[in-house]
Amino acid sequence: MINSDMHGNEIKWKRRSSRKARDIAARILGYLALGFMLAILVSIFAYIIKGGAAAVSWNILTTYGNTSDGGVLNGIIGTWELVGMGLLFSLIPGVFGAIYLTQSVSRKHVADAMRLFTDVLTSVPSIVIGLFGYLVLVIKFNLGYSLVAGGLALGIMMLPYIMRITEMSFRNIQREQVMNAYALGADNVNVTTRILLPQASAGILSGILLAISIAAGETAQLLYTASFNSAGLPSGLTHSPVGYLTYFVWNGINQPSAYAHNLAFISAMILIISVTVLILISKYEDVVGRLLRRILGPLGVIINRVFVEAPSEKEDKGTSKGEKKWKK
Repeated sequence: MINSDMHGNEIKWKRRSSRKARDIAARILGYLALGFMLAILVSIFAYIIKGGAAAVSWNILTTYGNTSDGGVLNGIIGTWELVGMGLLFSLIPGVFGAIYLTQSVSRKHVADAMRLFTDVLTSVPSIVIGLFGYLVLVIKFNLGYSLVAGGLALGIMMLPYIMRITEMSFRNIQREQVMNAYALGADNVNVTTRILLPQASAGILSGILLAISIAAGETAQLLYTASFNSAGLPSGLTHSPVGYLTYFVWNGINQPSAYAHNLAFISAMILIISVTVLILISKYEDVVGRLLRRILGPLGVIINRVFVEAPSEKEDKGTSKGEKKWKK
């Protein structure tokens, strides 16, 4: 009896030691992976910022130029003009598409097809989007190399990120809240404006910032749709090329002159700092989310009062909307 108990305790001790050894090994591998990633990130930041900070000057940041002369002001302004135009084309379709994916209970096949096409669009190479933009937007629709063509190309790439992240933010909301709202007589507009949008505002912001960060570093689409403007800012929405920072990086590093290399480093430094700031904002989304909820909350009330709660002349004022909907 004593021997069997001792044998059982020995087996338990061996199992416990084996679990501890595996746990320690997993922690060590995790720390090594984290250290490896941090080393790569710090190396990239240090190399780019060192090269850019050594060459940056006020004159370079405030003058227009190309990759061999002048500054990068046209690239800074043009980059955010293109990103803003892309956001203009992708934000509303992305958010409304996410609302449809969340609320479409009776049309599940359509929603599944939309998710499939969205995932496929996410994986399309940027050079293919650029080729499509060149053949369709620049040539067929005669937009020329322009802000609209480049913004549409970026918008095509930004759309799936905004849509899927917004959908995930909607689905993270407790389902009981949505069902209780419907049980109390709320319709889709009420649920969307009073529950989904206010509570998912921080997640929507994260999706927008992620899409902006990705779009700000793209080059392939813009080479085919925006070309490059070294003379300054675009003179119009169409048939006027646009400058952007990634062109300075792509073309400047291939030039033999040291000045072109400096412009490439400065442009890369501006991009990497901008993207880092956007990512930090998305990480502290709770602070910005509270601000957005203060804005979207009253906006939802206004939309609800104007389009939903305005009683028609034929409606019975003593009957609630839930009862009218049930009677119908």
